[in-house]
Amino acid sequence: MDRTPTVVEPADAEPGWGRRRRFARVGRVLPVAILQIVGTLVASRFATSAGTDGSIGGPPWARHAFGGAVDPVVVGPLAIALLVAGVVVLPWRWRWPRAVLLVTLATTIGYGLLVSPRGPFVAALTMAMANAWLRGHRWWVAVSGAVAIAVLPTADAVLGRSSVLDLSAVLLCLAWVTVTIAVSELVRVRLERVAERRRQRAEADRRRATDERVRIARELHDSVAHSMSLINLQAGVALHLGADLPEQTRDSLANIRDSSRDALVELRTILGVLRSVDGAHDGATDGAGSERAPTAGLDRVADLVERARAAGVDVTLTLDGDRDGVHGVTDRNAFRIVQESVTNVMKHAPGHRATVAISIGPDIVDLLVEDHPVQPQSAGIPSTEPLASTGNGIIGMRERANAVDGTLSAGPTTDGGWRVAARLPVVGTEPEDTR
Repeated sequence: MDRTPTVVEPADAEPGWGRRRRFARVGRVLPVAILQIVGTLVASRFATSAGTDGSIGGPPWARHAFGGAVDPVVVGPLAIALLVAGVVVLPWRWRWPRAVLLVTLATTIGYGLLVSPRGPFVAALTMAMANAWLRGHRWWVAVSGAVAIAVLPTADAVLGRSSVLDLSAVLLCLAWVTVTIAVSELVRVRLERVAERRRQRAEADRRRATDERVRIARELHDSVAHSMSLINLQAGVALHLGADLPEQTRDSLANIRDSSRDALVELRTILGVLRSVDGAHDGATDGAGSERAPTAGLDRVADLVERARAAGVDVTLTLDGDRDGVHGVTDRNAFRIVQESVTNVMKHAPGHRATVAISIGPDIVDLLVEDHPVQPQSAGIPSTEPLASTGNGIIGMRERANAVDGTLSAGPTTDGGWRVAARLPVVGTEPEDTR
């Protein structure tokens, strides 16, 4: 039974590796072509002649003896066509190994029956047999080798070009097939060992990455999650006990409580992804496997705007297009860009009026977040810390846009505000699974 071969290719292949691989498939055929075509033609030029002691030179199946005379080897157009045809099909040996093996066997036997000269006219068949053996088609190679042993050394005797069957020709052909199979098996074992070492290294890398993700998740849980839980708890207690507090203070406390709760939910989602060994989950799941805390997307922009309004920022939201048409990494990154932009307005320009415009087309999502001062700076609005164009927030937003082959621009406006514009493809590419 033929064994289905496993082709191991590098997962992190550098650019141009595919072209080099295709060149290797064709380039390795060139020495075989030269050996078979040129070598056989050169060998055919040396006519077999009898020595001074009466012996006949050349391999047994190259001896054309009729009544004691020795005939020269004549290679005609059909024989040359068979030599070339056996080489031409070799570049397809990896895609159709059995078909190439059958074609080269037919051309080699055809040449042996037609001419039966000296020379390396079996070079193409040797390469096809080795390739088929490496690809797992062992029975095909064994049958082809048996056919070659049965036909090639006996062609002269069967066709009357020689009076007797030379046993040395049979032994020579048997040795050729045996060596071809033995070397192919050695190469196959070597390749399997190399592939196994590569798999072991990849598995070790995956284990190290998993351990590092678990360590990061543990650190986040022990530090950030604990602090966020305390913030949420204390804001809730302050609301419960501060019935006499001013309304604006109570609204701020409620916003702190709600924001910290939402941040905890998102943090648990991130922790679930970090702890996931196979990376198959986008969010935390319950025992049944259903998603209970999906990663934030454009469907949560309205809640984000409401929290900004509760914090005292005048924000206007405009959403055009079908939000359900955006999903995956594009949906997540679009929300994060809007979230970071609105957060920057709350931190750096709380007295500005902000607008959030989202336009969803058939192929593109356009995001625009702008803030403008309500009145000139000199009229009493306190100055705020300027937002640097190279801050971590801007860098993070630009990386999120680049991750889906999108673009992002950010910079100040002429009236003292800030503008963030992003354009993302509707269907973003998910991070590649490196398993």
